[in-house]
Amino acid sequence: MVLYAVFIGLLLASYVAPLQQISESRGQISVLEEDIEELESENARQERSVEELQTPEGIERAARERYGMVLPGEEVYVVPEERSSGDGP
Repeated sequence: MVLYAVFIGLLLASYVAPLQQISESRGQISVLEEDIEELESENARQERSVEELQTPEGIERAARERYGMVLPGEEVYVVPEERSSGDGP
């Protein structure tokens, strides 16, 4: 009888580590699913950006926003940002 109890104890002990690993893996599933959603959203945003850059308007917008380019004859005015009250004079 003692031999059977020892055998069953060893058998149960051998299942503890895999059960803990399964439990930890289940906890990671929700985190990984959130990561997937964020990456899919970012991927969709990047695809829209690529599609936009396939048009002349998109190229012009990117050149103006990213590189500060202007068309010949246009004048550029730099408007300073307002300081908040805590920034001083």
